[in-house]
This record gives sequence, C-alpha cells and structure tokens, in this order.
Amino acid sequence: MRKYGVMFAVILTAILLSGCWDQRELSEITVVTGMAVDKGEDDKYILTVEGINATELNNRTASGNAPSIVYSAEGNTLAELTYRVNEGISRHLIYSHMRTLIIGEELAKEGIIDFIDFLERNREIRDDFNILIARGEGIGCIKSDVSISEIYFFKIAHSAGHHDEGLGGDPGVRMNDVITAWTAPGRQPVMAAVRIKGDPEAGASAENMMKVTPDALVVLDSLAIFKGDKLEGFLTLEDSRNYLWIQNKINKTSITVKCSESEYMGLRVYDTRTKIKGKLENGKAKINVKIRAEAYIDGTHCNNQLDKAKTYKESGETAQKQINEMVTKTIEKVQQEYGTDIFGFGEDVLRQDYQNFKKVQKNWDEKFADADINVDTTLIIRRTGIRTKSFLKEVK
Repeated sequence: MRKYGVMFAVILTAILLSGCWDQRELSEITVVTGMAVDKGEDDKYILTVEGINATELNNRTASGNAPSIVYSAEGNTLAELTYRVNEGISRHLIYSHMRTLIIGEELAKEGIIDFIDFLERNREIRDDFNILIARGEGIGCIKSDVSISEIYFFKIAHSAGHHDEGLGGDPGVRMNDVITAWTAPGRQPVMAAVRIKGDPEAGASAENMMKVTPDALVVLDSLAIFKGDKLEGFLTLEDSRNYLWIQNKINKTSITVKCSESEYMGLRVYDTRTKIKGKLENGKAKINVKIRAEAYIDGTHCNNQLDKAKTYKESGETAQKQINEMVTKTIEKVQQEYGTDIFGFGEDVLRQDYQNFKKVQKNWDEKFADADINVDTTLIIRRTGIRTKSFLKEVK
C-alpha cells in the first residue's frame, strides 16, 4: 500500500507542475493600462478601459494603427462592467498591470466607496495604481492630449509623476491610501485632480498633438478633498504642494523669494524633513509642524553679495518666513472652508496623546477646525550653483 501511495503522490505532483490550469496564450490577452469610472446616464456607472495593442508597440510588427483601444460600457456594478467591456475588446483583459484609475467629478460628489470595494476585493487588481479625479469633463480627459503613438493612461500617470518630481503637487494616492484614510481615525482622503485645458472635442483628434500649440491638453489641476467617500471641494496646486510639505513627501521643489520691492531670488529646495507634534490641552488641539529644508540659489534678480555669509543667512530667513506663511495659509483654508482633517493631524495626536484623543475621536474634525496650529521652518541655503559672483553687479 505504501508503494502505491508514493506512486500516486508522484503522479499528482507531475500533473500539478505540468502547467497552469487557467493558462492563456499571449495572442489571446490584452493588458489594461487604466480605467475611468463616471456617472452613467441610464445606469449607475460608465466604465471606460484601455487595452494595449501589443503588436503596435513593436517596430517589427507595427502597422500604423493606434497602440491601444479604449472602450466604454454602462451598468450598475463594476464587477459586471469589467467583463462587459469585452463586447468591444475581443481579447481577455488582464487588470493586474493597471496604472491609473480616473473618477469623474460628478460621481465623486455622490460617493465612491461602492466601486472601490470591488477594486479592493478583486484578486486580479493590485493596489498600487494612482487614483485621480477628472474635473468637469469626466472620462473625456483620457481621450485628449495624446498622440497616436502614446497610451492614454501611461501619459497621464507620467505627467503627474514628473510634476511631482520637479515641483511637488501630485500626492501619489494609491488605493490603500484611500482605504487607510477611511478606516483610520484622524485623517480624510485626498486625490490629485486633472482637467482638460482647451477644447475637449478638438483634443480627441489625432491632429491635436501634431500642432505646436495643441487645442487641448490634460493638466494636473488641483487637489481634491474628501469627507468620507464624498468629494467636498478642491485646493490649488500651490496648496497641494503645501499639503505635501506637511506630509513629508516633498522630493524637490522651487520657491521664489522677494529680496526687494521688484527683485526676486529663485531657490531650489531639496532634502526636506517634516516632523509633527500634537496634543490636546483642555479639550483644544495644539499642533506643531516643524519643517527643515536645504536649498541652493537657482537664479536671482538681486544684486546681493553672494560671497558673504550674511547674504545666505538673510535670504534663508526670508525664505523661512515665506514657507511658514504659505503652509499656514493652506491649513487655515482647510480649517475654515472644509473643516476636514486631510493632513492626518489626528493620527499624530492619537500616537502622542492617546488617552485624550480617544475622548474626541468621534468629533475630531470639529477639533481640527478649531485647532491651534503652528508652523516653524528652518531653511539653509548651501550654495549658489556654479557661480558665486553674478555679472548683474557689473551691468546694474
């Protein structure tokens, strides 16, 4: 009996290792790069997906057709719609490499938790895709500002990423970030917002990107603020950068410092660090935001002596004051206009003053709106680029 048992185990192992039960040939599949969800006209949702046409991405097999196909379907659940789109896309869709999810503004105002549940539950969809809000035009934004050789969702993801690397503005919100903000006390979700700049109908044509000045461009527009799963409003890109400063997520950025009535100095800021301390005193929240950063002079109109230590110190102090004012203004705007803690100050109070936070956890947003928040910045200017003395001193 033992002999037969060993033989059975060997045969079963060979069968299991012989291949995947659900295998598909490459010619039968299409990789989905992203999806957009908008409010439906007859049903609850309109789902738009983009599938890659792989043969057009290879120079040897390309025939001049578009590198991807975009198709929309309407229905009451995303679970149904992810399969219904096969009405227009003949190959089996693979969602595991999705890069971007775009949500229409109108739908976001009504609530997004129902279809986010499907995305979080689905075993084929990973949680590392970027989530964006489309202002005004909804899913129309994915058909603008793309040349015939580009893929819509890749282009939008790259634009947001490059903006964040250069200036700071895209919070890089992933699905897990949204779910964490919903389930953890002391934080509300945010998402980057995009919009079409120009004529949406003209942007959908292939000729649009053949022009030196396109008729339509998809641009990173603002920061979308949520309360629960509903969209509350938008902040400017300047406010979005200040938000990232508080979150300790600024990679690099540039600021302009006023050195006289009509002269300015450009600083390239790098190596930023932000620490937050929070507590409750007599039922009132006290938050201290401490920012530390280094910078170098990127350009100047000012006829300052840049070979003097005093100049660096004075310019740094001016920049510190300006950053304090910018960040404080953004915090006060959110407190007064929205009263929703998108900065996660509640999480800091929870960690540092647990017992008192538990007493106000259910109405933390009210405490946030009335909180005393102090911003303190230390900025050190390290160098002046490749030149110390400017030619401006000789010509001005």
